[in-house]
Amino acid sequence: MRDSSVIQTQKWLYKFFRACAEKSKESPYVLQCKMLCAPIVEPFPEINPEELQYELLNHGLFDPVKWADIRNQVEILEKRSIWQIVDQEYQFLKTLWKGPEVAIYIFPLNNVNLNKSEQTPTKNGVAYKGALFLFLSDGLRLEEIMALLAHEYNHVCRLNYLGVETKKIPLKDSLIIEGFGEFAVKELYGEKWLAPWTDLYSFKESTAIWTKHFIPKLNLLGTKNHEMFLYGKARSPFPKWIGYHIGYQIVDSFQKKHGPFNNSELYRKSSDELIAGSNFPAN
Repeated sequence: MRDSSVIQTQKWLYKFFRACAEKSKESPYVLQCKMLCAPIVEPFPEINPEELQYELLNHGLFDPVKWADIRNQVEILEKRSIWQIVDQEYQFLKTLWKGPEVAIYIFPLNNVNLNKSEQTPTKNGVAYKGALFLFLSDGLRLEEIMALLAHEYNHVCRLNYLGVETKKIPLKDSLIIEGFGEFAVKELYGEKWLAPWTDLYSFKESTAIWTKHFIPKLNLLGTKNHEMFLYGKARSPFPKWIGYHIGYQIVDSFQKKHGPFNNSELYRKSSDELIAGSNFPAN
């Protein structure tokens, strides 16, 4: 039985750094997989540690070859009591939203930006039914960390409420999940901490894309099939972050038209009800 839902990953990280410093015969990638990913696979019985490592690296887990630089980040995060602060905020959110228990893992963010034309990300997160991951850089303001936690933990609440495997989630639910996450940030911390994609497009622009490209595909199953709709893709009908933007605007317009509802009420409403009651045409 663990004492806290926030796993003390800094202890795992220091062991990993020591193993790398001792010039183990195993590569940093193998050590990262063995020491940081293998202990996490319990909530993911369908995948092995190597698959989980690949998944987490894609979401922002640090490059293990850069372990020496990453060690400094961990020391700074620990001095700032980030693990304890996240635990306190999680307990607050869990009570506020009547949410489920979830294991929370904090790791340093991979600060390498492959796309030089874009700003280097400073944080990222990913949520599953039984686990939540926060990838943080050492210079983040506490409000940014709290906003990220709220966004991701709200995903956990919605996923647990839906009770559906990721391969059976329809596109409409993926959109609403993202909308709920960012609406929670607005509700708790104010518009100042909203992601820039929330107002990236005009209503005219987003409804045109919604009507032509999203409505016919709202029942498309499987989160892997939703990535282009959510994130957008160059040289496609989907501009950057369009699905995130639309999901937020659906939830926000529903609340303005029919609310106020608190977030624990909202995430128990069906996606069909939210879409039908929003500013976006249902068909």
